[in-house]
Amino acid sequence: MKKLNSFCLVSLWLLYSGLLLAQNQGLDFYLYSSDNVRSVENSLRYLFFPMANTSLSLQGHSYLENRLSFNQENKNATLGLEFSIRHKSLEHRLRTDYSTLFDASDLEPSPYVNKTAMLGYSLVFSPVDSLALSLAAKGILRREHDRYVAGEHLASQGFDLDSQARWGANLSQAAYGLSAGLQRSRLAWEAYDTARMNAYYNFANDLFSFASYSNYNYRKEDIYILQAPISDNYASYYSLSDTQMKKNLDVAGDLVITPLSFVQIQLSESYSQKETAYSQDSTRGSMDQTNLANGSVSFSLHPRLQWNTEAGHSYATKEYVNVQNTRYTETRRLSSRLAWEYADYDSLIALANLDLQIIQFPHDAHRWDNDLLSKSLRLGWKHYWSERIKLGGWVSLGRKEDVYLDSLLSSNNKVISSFALAPECSILFGDRLSFNQSYQVRAEYSDYLFQTGQENSFYRQLGFKYNLVFDTLPLIVRLQDPRWLKLPFRNSPHNAFQLDLGFAYEENQYAREKTDYYELFAKNKRWTGSLGIRHDIGAFFWNLVPKYSWGTWTEYSARLGCAWQFNNDSVVELSLAPYAEDLANVDWRSTFSLNLRF
Repeated sequence: MKKLNSFCLVSLWLLYSGLLLAQNQGLDFYLYSSDNVRSVENSLRYLFFPMANTSLSLQGHSYLENRLSFNQENKNATLGLEFSIRHKSLEHRLRTDYSTLFDASDLEPSPYVNKTAMLGYSLVFSPVDSLALSLAAKGILRREHDRYVAGEHLASQGFDLDSQARWGANLSQAAYGLSAGLQRSRLAWEAYDTARMNAYYNFANDLFSFASYSNYNYRKEDIYILQAPISDNYASYYSLSDTQMKKNLDVAGDLVITPLSFVQIQLSESYSQKETAYSQDSTRGSMDQTNLANGSVSFSLHPRLQWNTEAGHSYATKEYVNVQNTRYTETRRLSSRLAWEYADYDSLIALANLDLQIIQFPHDAHRWDNDLLSKSLRLGWKHYWSERIKLGGWVSLGRKEDVYLDSLLSSNNKVISSFALAPECSILFGDRLSFNQSYQVRAEYSDYLFQTGQENSFYRQLGFKYNLVFDTLPLIVRLQDPRWLKLPFRNSPHNAFQLDLGFAYEENQYAREKTDYYELFAKNKRWTGSLGIRHDIGAFFWNLVPKYSWGTWTEYSARLGCAWQFNNDSVVELSLAPYAEDLANVDWRSTFSLNLRF
């Protein structure tokens, strides 16, 4: 903790030091506290230019977390300094980093402490704007506490080499580019090699646009395991356990065609492949492949009538060398959306969706194969009545068919039918007061195809919510409703005050089918009252939202928050959010955030 305090003091000293004329700097601080978790995070960025064609940057980051549930404490901090000098097409960079890691908990016999120092140099060559070549090398020193032997340390030293090349160009209506890189890192118990390659191509004209990219990454990494000492006179040691190879390939393309001014066609395709292999334990190897294709057609049948239809197909495989858990997943999707603005700002929307998901386990005798077919239809409506009353809502119908193909699991085969109704109404009084209402009625039936121990069930929900809102901003400006913004309203004052009085109710019921009726076996009710207060005073605001819920269970909660923006981009925020189901045991959750920009 002393080292962390020293780090913060050094950072603050650098921020306010009169010897450094910074051009770009910032400090971020975040604190969270509750009965279960306490964490502190801060970061520092400081950049200035001491001489022409030179720059000096300081970067620091620290994080502390204490989980009280099993008494775990985690701390890590990093401090880095980089100096760069540019001469024509060459840029030299000298960088040093120092990082510490501390991890302790009741689950481990002793804390783990890791300290790493790095010193590196890189050269960037940019003969033209579209081409950049870089070479980097750094030396690494690492020291960590021995987990098994108290007072002992394990030391490691090594190097890291990295090379990169980037090229890009714009030609008429096209843009394309390539990049590649190689990296090798070697430490006593950490060694890996990586290779990466990326390419992109974009083209656009008045008729169509095309965008594509491809990425390939390869990583070979040695896996070490810490071994306990063979006797009391020796320290612990790392032994090479296995070598892991990972290959990732991503390819994607997107084509948008506009053959007519009122028609747009979009086609997209993406493919991803991930392969993991081990040199020793080959049974842990696996391969993931995912292919996703989408197509959509949008019609502007009329300035007030829009129709969009979209179809998609994806196929994913997860293959293990140990084929027992290999699975194939296929999805097919078809959706359509029709929107009609039958009057200014009044509209009707119809949505239809059809989804099919197929899961297969071919090497496990298809015992876990499953088909899930989902159908849904949604109808939405929004209407302004007498200018100051806005009506609307959604009606939803759904059906799911869940089928297991194996006879041993067929007792889970079922059809789930659902219905939901969600009307809304908002009434505007003047320009500062509104009364908002929303309701929710929902029912869901689960019908099992085979009565072999599973019972048909029924679930229903009823709820409503009322809010009376007063706002001196005025409210019309705060809501940004396009229709209500045309109504006359007063100018916004320098200070704005908002009051939100809310009341909500929700009831859930669960029942099982008994011959020709449903028997209710569980239900819960909940009433909620809340009061929201917000006061804006120039660049400062504070808000208070106490809330009380009662019924089947009781909850007490509140939120007190304030924020102040100063110096244009700097912000400080504070919040306190106590929560309790019993007033004798209150969980005081608080956050503090500071973002300084100079």
